[in-house]
Amino acid sequence: MDHPDSVLKFSLGLNGLSFDIDNQHIELKQGLSFVESNSISHGVIDELAIEKMIYFIEEIIESKPLRNLNISGVTVTSDATMTQLSELFFSTKKQISRIELEHGFNDFIERLSYYTNQVSPDQLYIFTYFVFIREMMHHLRVEEIQII
Repeated sequence: MDHPDSVLKFSLGLNGLSFDIDNQHIELKQGLSFVESNSISHGVIDELAIEKMIYFIEEIIESKPLRNLNISGVTVTSDATMTQLSELFFSTKKQISRIELEHGFNDFIERLSYYTNQVSPDQLYIFTYFVFIREMMHHLRVEEIQII
């Protein structure tokens, strides 16, 4: 059962993040580039880089008005990066559950070099995006992401 007014619509960009729910619009200036520049050294995504990403993403999520949002558990996005992520990890699915996302994330962590070699060096932001949506699921109680 969908409640369109309590579904979180989000867009995660390199230079900013945007969230819409219940006629509320939240725009954050810190985007994926901010997280990347503070996490990734020498263009390499390793366990330490991912730990740093999680730290900065948690800071963004916990310190902003996002924390107080009443989300129904469903989020939607039309981000091209989410479509790329779905192609890479989720067989191009348009609906990804929390459990599926967690399995995909664990596979990513276990096979970091394999996945980072699947994209060009200028597309590493895909993995920053992945870490961000995983943290959204944990901190904002998201149960499903729909690609529209």
